Amino acid sequence: MILKQLEENGKTSNYIGELSDLAFLQLEIEKFDDSEKNFLICLKHFKKQKDRLGQAAVFGIFGTLYFKKDEYEKSIDFYQKASDIYDELKQIPELITCLKGIGNNYIKLNKLDEACDIFLECSSVCSDNNDVYNLLDCLGNLVYIYEKQEKWEILYELYKKSLKAFKEIGDNKGIIVSYFNLGILQKKSNKLDDALRYFKKGTNFAIEANYAEFIIKGLGYVGENLFYQGRIKEAKEQYIKALYLADSIELKNAILQINVLL
Repeated sequence: MILKQLEENGKTSNYIGELSDLAFLQLEIEKFDDSEKNFLICLKHFKKQKDRLGQAAVFGIFGTLYFKKDEYEKSIDFYQKASDIYDELKQIPELITCLKGIGNNYIKLNKLDEACDIFLECSSVCSDNNDVYNLLDCLGNLVYIYEKQEKWEILYELYKKSLKAFKEIGDNKGIIVSYFNLGILQKKSNKLDDALRYFKKGTNFAIEANYAEFIIKGLGYVGENLFYQGRIKEAKEQYIKALYLADSIELKNAILQINVLL
């Protein structure tokens, strides 16, 4: 009703505001055709007003819309149009969002090299602007790509960057997982002393933060590593510690797994 009254008064800014709200709702409930139709009206208005930020916003929304429709090439085109404007106008948060959108589309298309290039570019923008949270998001996507490509040395460097970023924002769980991931990679490379060092760091951090499940996981990693080093007695001690803790908080799956190892 409000929209109809505003339309009768001409396509004012209020009308466009109401229409964009409706189009957002239609996008959320996946009425994509209706949403697209209404956003096109908004885009026409922004072009008439020479409102480049308004245009960029609609282009970015179309990037999201086509991603949801699994039309990844179209999504990339619109995210690129938006990112070009945001880059020119120095709208950094919006630029980062668009770059991440482009990268995610390339992953969906299994164009991992292209995705990697985009997320590296996005990581650089995040670093230059001290955006640690989005940097971690980009690093997470790069980790996914390099894991699929089995590029372990690059992964090792990414995990170290992630660890540094998690420390900057005080994310204890992120710190613990990063230490464990570094240990897993070193173990995969048969660098068992280095692996043990990382596993112990992660476990000690979990103890300080009082995260019982991470403590159990860490003790398991330490125990397994010691076993592969031939330090059977020490390995068994770690497993017994993990079993005691798992039993005290009634983690049944962990108890079963540790009993099998013992």
